[in-house]
This record gives sequence, structure tokens and C-alpha cells, in this order.
Amino acid sequence: MTDYILGINSAYHESAAALIADGRIIAAVEEERLSGVKHGKAVRVDNADDLPWGAIGACLAEAGIGWDSLGAVAYSLDPELRRWHACLGSEGDPYTFGHPLGEEIFQQSLARIRSRLPLGKGRNLHFVPHHEAHAWYALGTSDFDGAAVLIIDGIGEGASLSLGWGDRSRLHLPRQSLFPASIGLAWEKVARFLGLTEYDACKVMALAGLSAGGDRGALSDALSFQSGELVVDQDVFRLEFPDDFSGLEGRFGSPSDERRAAVADAIQCATEESLLALASYLHGRYRLPDLAYGGGVALNCRANETLARSGLFQRIHAGPASHDAGTALGAAWWVHAQRFNSPVPRQEPSQTLFSGPEAAREEVGQPTPVSDWVLLEGPAAIDHALRRLLAGEWVAWALGRCEFGPRALGARSLLGPAWEYDVVQRVNRFKGRYDFEPVALSVTAEQGDLLFDIPSAAHSLARAMLVTVRPRHEWRARLAHLVHGDGSVRIQLVDSSVQPAFHALLTALDHRRGWPLVVNTSLNRRGRPMAATLAGVEQCLVDLGLTELVCASELRRPEVRPTEQVKIHRTRRLGTNAKQAAAL
Repeated sequence: MTDYILGINSAYHESAAALIADGRIIAAVEEERLSGVKHGKAVRVDNADDLPWGAIGACLAEAGIGWDSLGAVAYSLDPELRRWHACLGSEGDPYTFGHPLGEEIFQQSLARIRSRLPLGKGRNLHFVPHHEAHAWYALGTSDFDGAAVLIIDGIGEGASLSLGWGDRSRLHLPRQSLFPASIGLAWEKVARFLGLTEYDACKVMALAGLSAGGDRGALSDALSFQSGELVVDQDVFRLEFPDDFSGLEGRFGSPSDERRAAVADAIQCATEESLLALASYLHGRYRLPDLAYGGGVALNCRANETLARSGLFQRIHAGPASHDAGTALGAAWWVHAQRFNSPVPRQEPSQTLFSGPEAAREEVGQPTPVSDWVLLEGPAAIDHALRRLLAGEWVAWALGRCEFGPRALGARSLLGPAWEYDVVQRVNRFKGRYDFEPVALSVTAEQGDLLFDIPSAAHSLARAMLVTVRPRHEWRARLAHLVHGDGSVRIQLVDSSVQPAFHALLTALDHRRGWPLVVNTSLNRRGRPMAATLAGVEQCLVDLGLTELVCASELRRPEVRPTEQVKIHRTRRLGTNAKQAAAL
């Protein structure tokens, strides 16, 4: 009998659900990809029981099962552990985390979860420690038999840092740091100090790449890992007082436009130095060649490059959904390993990267905003996309199952011609991005090491677009318009066995133009998430003013040749917005 376990994350943000069967991924999807609400829900003390029902339904539908088929449900936060670890204070808004009243409301919302779920007889609800869910996600999505484990985020129940080791059956996290010592929350504070939102760590990272470097060490004494302890100076960061920026103002003054990059570079530098100290501690303590890395801080591509180049570990892995969404899957694996005493099997790479609903699952005849479908078979989709790119145009590309994680990896992507010298400015203007935001590139796995200096430890990270690299000397001039201010660029390695159609498109570009890569940005508009379903993708295109959609459903049989991998190509004539279309 198949053992189905449903995992849920909704304690704070990045609401998500995941379903495993005998330890193998059936589906994992973020609620925002279905609802269109960024991050799934607002972060409040009273809504931990606002469950990701859309994502839950999508997971059950993928397996073709109902609630009565579930053996267990896992939730990625432990209320009792939160009671022990919550840092209480009497100041500030009583309806916030950390205030005694706010924490009691939070506990009440956690207590309501059980009654919200149709568990029935024989199905147990397991509350899983948040950092253990992060760790199981990192281990389960890797191909490691055993590894050192590093988890860094804002906060779980109370922990912001966990260190230890694990294999596919066991996990030990003997050393932790607790709030208010938090690298993740320090980044949120700096983002808000710079006039961004608490979700804009990636934009702070982008700003850091533009700094001249004169203030790199300005926060090194305020954020560090020393003698086995994470040190976050509260006189500077004041994390217990979210709206108090006096400590940062004391260091940097007012964050003027001229100083923003310097402030960003200072937190980036302190984070990289702390990460190296943490990795050195883990390497010395456990003497293991591999590192499983998780938590939201693991999405910092520039820090990941620094870690990979250090040589401390032979291989470094972070799952594509290393932020809180991944804890839904990690919580399910915790139950599988800890409660059912079964090792987590190795997963297919395609499942760890692409586990959401398919774009082309809906029937063609369903009501849609605009009619007039053109259906093409086989390699026609690739040929059409190739022609558009060679003409200097953009391709809205929705292929197969949706990505699980924040990076567009060629399933819900807007693809652009990398050789066009104004391509970065065009996409930033078109999508409403900040002008300092860099673009990412997708390149065939075979050509990746020829074009870029990729640390050997970072290849797993590169497959999920989680690391920056540097172009090799012979490509520096050709890629000069694509690299960021610090000379780096974020890349994705595309493997033919995982993404045959996308790989075939890149190969065709190499043959025709000598460029085995494309610019790859999320198929969304600013402030909106990528969409999982075809209906959501179409609405995004209407909003963006695009006129065509290349949409295909990949065959899953591994024996099918790459040129046969595209089942259906749909070119959709959508409403035209001449002003926006001209921006592309």
C-alpha cells in the first residue's frame, strides 16, 4: 500500500504544500502560483491556520487521491518549541510576534490547524521543527548519502541558525543560534532601511554588486560567527524593534542614493565572512566532503559563489525552494524518516526542480480571454521560439510543470536574446524592475564550463540558478553587457536529460548564432508571482501586453528522443498593448 504524506507550510510566508508517496515527490507547489497573491498570504500572528488550500488541492489532484488516502500530514513549525523559544517583550504593538499577547494569538492560530484539516481516523498531524524541515528539504533534494548541514534563515520557532549533519535516515542539529541573533532578519532590516521591502534581499544583493567596495567591512564587527556563536550586534541592527533604524543610521547616516550600494555591500560582505566561518566550523567538526545548505539565506547567489570558491567542501547543495516553501516538502520527509523509520530515497532532478501543475493541462476548448489557437506538433515549438529569438524578440515560454522555488528555470520564463546589447535595459523597463537589477542566463550544461568559471563545488547550485559565476576570458567581451557591476552573472545549467526541449532550443541557438544561452527572467509582472496554470500564464501575458505564448507539455518518458519531447505548441494571440510591446 502506498504511503502518502502531505506537507504544509503556512506559519509565516511562502505558503506551500507538498505530497510524497513512499518518500518520492509527487507534487510540490507554492500557493502564490495558484492564487496570484505574492508569498501566499500576509505575515500575521493570527493566520497560521490560513492553509494553502489551492496548493493542497493541486497536490492531491496530481496523485489522483483524496484525504482518505493520506497516511499523515506534516506542518513545518512546532508550537511547543515556539513556546520555549519565543523572545518576549512588552513594548510595541501587542498584535505582533514577540509580544506576549501576539504570541498567544499565534498559538491559538496554530491550535486551530488540526480542526481545519479533514484528518479522520488513522491520519495524524505532525508539527515538525522548522529548521529540521529546512534540513530535510536540503538533504532530500540532494544526492548525498551524508553531509554536513547548515540552515540559515530569519527565524523558525526561535532558531535562526542550525549546524549539524545528516544522512538519508537521520538528522542531528546539535548547535543553534536563537533570535535576535539572525542573519536573515538583519537582511530584512537592511532592505527596509534602503527603502525596499522585507522580501527584497535579492535587490539588496544586486545593489551590493554596484559598490566601489570602500565600506565592505563596515558591518563585519556587527555580524559574525565567532567561537561557535553567531554574533549580531543589537545596538546596530535592533532586530527586536523592527521600525527602529537608529543603529544603522549611526553607522551609515541617511541611506542616500549614493550610499545605498555601500550599505548593501557591507551586509553582503559580513554575510560572506560569516558563511565562510560557519563552513570552516562545520568542516572541522564533521570532516565531511559535502554540505547540504538550506534556509532563505541559501538563496544568496553571491555568497554561495564565495562559499563554493573557498574549497571547504567538494560539493554544495541547496534546493531550489530553500526559502520557507521548501519546508512543506522537508516536513513530509521528516515524517517519512523519523516517524516511519524509512530512508528518504534519491529524487529525480526533474521532480525537485519542476513539481507544480502543468501549464498545458487545461483543455484547449475551455473559455479563455481571447480565442484563436494555433496548434503545432513536435519540434515546431522550438523552431518558432528560435525564429523569434534570432529576430531579436522575446519569447514567453511556459513548458510542462511549474518550478518549485523563486527562480524561473525554463518552465515559466521570459526568454531573451543574450547577444542584444540593450537586453538588460529592455527587460527591466518592460517588467518594471529597478534599473540596477541584473539578469540571469540559462546555458547548456555541456557549454557552461567552457563559457564560465564555475567552481566544481557549485554545479548543483548552478542547476537551480543559485550561484553567480564569472565569464572565462574568451567570453568576457561578448558577455560584457550582461555581467553585473562586480563582473558576476547568475546562471542556470540546463541538462538535456532534465529539460530536453529547453536544452534543444539552446543547442539550436548555438548552431545558428554561436550563443548556447539565453537571458532568462520570470514570466510575471512586478509585484505578481509566476503562475502555475495556463490560465494564470495567459493573464500575465495580457497584463504585460505580449502577443504570443509558446506553451508546451513535455512527454515524461525518458526513452523519447529530445526532438520528440515537445508534445504541443500553442501560439496564442492575445490582446495587444502597443506601448508595452514596443518596450521589448
